[in-house]
Amino acid sequence: MSFRAAFASGTVPLLPMPETTSVGRLVSALSAVSDGAAAKPALDLNVVADRFVHQVGRGHEPTVGDWNKIIWCIWTTEPAIADHDNALDAVLARVARMRRKRPYRQLASVYLTEFAPDRPRLDRISYVLSSFAPVAGEPWTSLGARYDLFNGAAPIVQLARVALGKQANAQAFLEQIGVPGSLAGGGLAGFLHGAGLTILQGTPITVASERVDIIRRWCVGPDSKLLFPDWRKEMARALTLPFGNTIPVQADRDLITNFLVGRFGDPRINRAAWIGLDDVAEILKRWLTEQSLRQFFDVVDRIAPDGAWKYRRKFWLAFHNHGLIKNAWVVFGEDGAAEARRAFGREALFGVFNSSGRKNIQKGHAVLLLDFGQCIVADWSYNGFCNIWPNNSPAKPPSLNLSRYSSDEVRRRVPTERTEQSLTRHDIFGHGGSENYVWQNRVAGRLRELTGVRIQQSEYTVR
Repeated sequence: MSFRAAFASGTVPLLPMPETTSVGRLVSALSAVSDGAAAKPALDLNVVADRFVHQVGRGHEPTVGDWNKIIWCIWTTEPAIADHDNALDAVLARVARMRRKRPYRQLASVYLTEFAPDRPRLDRISYVLSSFAPVAGEPWTSLGARYDLFNGAAPIVQLARVALGKQANAQAFLEQIGVPGSLAGGGLAGFLHGAGLTILQGTPITVASERVDIIRRWCVGPDSKLLFPDWRKEMARALTLPFGNTIPVQADRDLITNFLVGRFGDPRINRAAWIGLDDVAEILKRWLTEQSLRQFFDVVDRIAPDGAWKYRRKFWLAFHNHGLIKNAWVVFGEDGAAEARRAFGREALFGVFNSSGRKNIQKGHAVLLLDFGQCIVADWSYNGFCNIWPNNSPAKPPSLNLSRYSSDEVRRRVPTERTEQSLTRHDIFGHGGSENYVWQNRVAGRLRELTGVRIQQSEYTVR
């Protein structure tokens, strides 16, 4: 016979119930906190659970003290009562038979605090809570009857939709419907929070700023800390994955990128924080690559005005549009770093030159580092070269995403013979003939050899 059928027929075997004394009633009254939740006892509950299982297994009556604490041992002790049918039957039957507030509120408090959809015997515990909510009075009667709060995962998902519609986070919403505040941040609240993020992940984004506002309201507390840090990865997915392969406009990319980088760090640098988030990190790195390209050209346009920059911008963006650039990083001199911070904020990320290296860093010097997977490119600003390091190059290529560089780390050694043929053999390319696409065609040809992808001149033609 099933547990539910046994309850309905009244055939669940019950152990003798201890008589409640006046002292016991006083202890019961004092054990409940003022908001209607039950307080978890501060002692080793593993010992209580072990003793209780042993006593029930031998047909003995547990002590009054163990009866008063055993509900806290359902899921999170060793042993867990939910893993022992006889012990769990005894506990749930006591709640049903006593029809008193205290044991019910204990069970409801455990349910709200430790809820997870895969908890063992969740259906049996849900059945008791749903069936006997009226004995505990408010707010438990309404939580069971009006919101079906004790009936597993499905109604909680529906409540997440309601909470999102009311523009309230999980904790605030649960408190609004009557869940005691001391329980509104527990396991059930966390599951409701995660359900909301799943709903958001499947909801198309109309305006990026609106989505960031929704995520901030759903996930971030008044102290700017995440309300449920364990769900931070789902938060990142809910914010980015609905974009799919669509590239948002610049302002939207920056808004979302700044929100996530502020909480996870730059995925190109703080890789450990992005473990398990490869899908989001790849999207963000693609956006950050475009941001670095824009950062480079916007800054060098100001610190070293040159009509050739529009040709370089168009050229490298053509490769970026084909998804060939895996990572991009900028290295500035002092003047470029100051301008980048002014233009992009003090939190802008880039490298700076140190004082070492054979090439003296002058005003206007900057380097754009690009990772194509099959090679690394370092494209210098004025009177510098475009340098390429194939993966099989004996020369060490520069690392991306460092904070400081010497000039030698981001350029190939220039050969004594500086003819075009000699430089090309060393994968060094000048920037002459921009208007006629001379250097662009040479570099595009070399990158085609390395990546296998042809970029047509029409794609980097400036119109």
